[in-house]
Amino acid sequence: MPHRLTHHLKYLPLAAAIALAAGCAATSDSARPDTGLTPTYSLTNTYWKLTQLDGARVAMVPGQEREVRITLSDDGKVTGFTGCNRVMGGYTLAGTALRFTQLAGTRMACPPPLMQLESAVLANLNSVTGYRLEGEELILLKDGAPVARFESVYL
Repeated sequence: MPHRLTHHLKYLPLAAAIALAAGCAATSDSARPDTGLTPTYSLTNTYWKLTQLDGARVAMVPGQEREVRITLSDDGKVTGFTGCNRVMGGYTLAGTALRFTQLAGTRMACPPPLMQLESAVLANLNSVTGYRLEGEELILLKDGAPVARFESVYL
């Protein structure tokens, strides 16, 4: 009888290794990048790149080093870049109602096209009263009308 028990015990490490490997495989499967079939972005913790402002496409202008972008964190803060300067502040959210609060930024001077872009971006952010998500786009609204469109960017 002890011999039979020893015989089964010698396979126990193998069974444990198989179970452990199966557990690891399940973990690594769930950690794999998304296939693109399910959205992996949300309003918060997503890098949103500006694509339209007041209905017009936004493209990089000469001298612009970075794209206009915003990111809303789970703790009610917004950070981003407005074309010339970094911007930071807060936001309040209730359902689809969204308002940006206490927006402030760095104060670098930039060429006139960038300063105009920045002024328009800040004016739009300050006017926002709501949002909606469409596909991979964040649409900022003022009284139900789109004022800016952003697309999610995967870093």
